Amino acid sequence: MGWLDRTPLFAVYGAFFVILLVGVEVGYRGFHWIGPTEGPRIKGQEFLLSAVLGLLALLVGFTFSMSLSRYDERRALVVQEANAIGRSWLTAQLLDEPYRGELSGLLKQYADVRLVWSEGSNVSLGPTHALQQRIWATVQQLPHSGTMPEIVQEVLDPLGQAFEVQATRTAVRAGHIPTEVLASLVAYSAVSMVMLGYILALNGHRQAVATGLLMLLLTLAFALIVELDTPRTGSILVSQQPLADLKASLR
Repeated sequence: MGWLDRTPLFAVYGAFFVILLVGVEVGYRGFHWIGPTEGPRIKGQEFLLSAVLGLLALLVGFTFSMSLSRYDERRALVVQEANAIGRSWLTAQLLDEPYRGELSGLLKQYADVRLVWSEGSNVSLGPTHALQQRIWATVQQLPHSGTMPEIVQEVLDPLGQAFEVQATRTAVRAGHIPTEVLASLVAYSAVSMVMLGYILALNGHRQAVATGLLMLLLTLAFALIVELDTPRTGSILVSQQPLADLKASLR
């Protein structure tokens, strides 16, 4: 699915629409190539088309559910990371100087770096990992500074959670709907349009307006699935407002 991040999405949607259009035309012309030329034409084939389109609707709904669940997971992780960083900053205020000021400053920088990574599409994780190492080096000094073990633990818990959520966000952001699923959706849509064209030719009418609207609706459904599955390069973005609010509150 990395190819979607490198390909203009409007080109993908246009290609999908063209595939549907070609499918209808192949089915329509195919009837005249292989269909009966003499005698009465068999009627009542519409129920086959209804069954195929019903199965297509199920496949579209299944794929949409996959993309929506991934989108919701990404959005929930933003809130979790903002909460973990905010709690880390609050527990840092329990420390004595100079550790309180040093750790608080590092956490402010960390919130800035995480927001930059979240809002970008190809931002390196290098600054994130560098700050994690600096934060961890500071925390490792606490047991030797006379800080009570209870306070050290209070500082460690949210920091560990913040770093774990960061790793989870990175993995989830890199994950997409399997290419095989999208390919199956495209292939099934194309075959459905071939059958639609065949049935239209059987009835002797192209029904251009209705067919065009159906293809447009299928393309919009496909576009919505892709947009939800590409939250940084698409037009449906995961809101980073929790991290932005956290950044503002730490000033």
